[in-house]
Amino acid sequence: MKSAERVLAIFEVFEAERRPLRISELVKRLEIPQSSTSTLMKTLVSNGLVEFDPDTRTFQPSVRLAFLGNWVLGSSDGLAQIQTLLQQLAAETGETVLVGAQNGLNVQYLSVIVSEHQVRFALRPGLMRPLHLAGLGIMLMTQKPDDEVGRIVRRYNAEADPETPLAVESEVLDMVRRARAHGYCETANLASPGAGVVATLLPLAVEGRFLAIGLGAPLDRLDSRRDLLKDILLTEVNKFTGGSTFRYQVA
Repeated sequence: MKSAERVLAIFEVFEAERRPLRISELVKRLEIPQSSTSTLMKTLVSNGLVEFDPDTRTFQPSVRLAFLGNWVLGSSDGLAQIQTLLQQLAAETGETVLVGAQNGLNVQYLSVIVSEHQVRFALRPGLMRPLHLAGLGIMLMTQKPDDEVGRIVRRYNAEADPETPLAVESEVLDMVRRARAHGYCETANLASPGAGVVATLLPLAVEGRFLAIGLGAPLDRLDSRRDLLKDILLTEVNKFTGGSTFRYQVA
């Protein structure tokens, strides 16, 4: 694992744990040598991206780090507002809450609040899945014209491993068009057998920038609560955006 990848992995562990961590805990989670972890943490501390508490011997991300990317969200408290929205959805629904962004041909899950149900839909922050194999990815593609969606599918097929099932362009376009028309996407068994997601777009204050947000659950529970979960998701996102509407990309 390269140094840059290790740094990202460190911050993803902090995102998952949401508490100060000792070097030994990071080493255990990352499965990399303690010497390498210690060196990286010293560098991050010296650059002001991580704080170190000498009394507890623990590290945690700094406030500076939290502010570095806030311009993308359109305000200094944009990240806090999104986290509040995720926590509100988790409290109201009891299900796993996901937020993600496009990363190449994939959707990358930026933040995840995992359900406390014993049987639950669980993903880790930082995980990437092909756009067409995730409800959040389908929603992100609603902002692209059909010909661009087609290019994404064809590029995925061209780059896929030989043993990987190919995407069917017509099926992907059908899913994107339905989501574009409805303003939300419902999936079942798309990438996770026995689980599904209800997703929609989360417009950011910066013009033309979007995240996708969704609720994930095992199918037996999702099917019995689909309408309720969809209504809660759309209502809370509408509140978050101040009731503003946004235009879906015309095919």
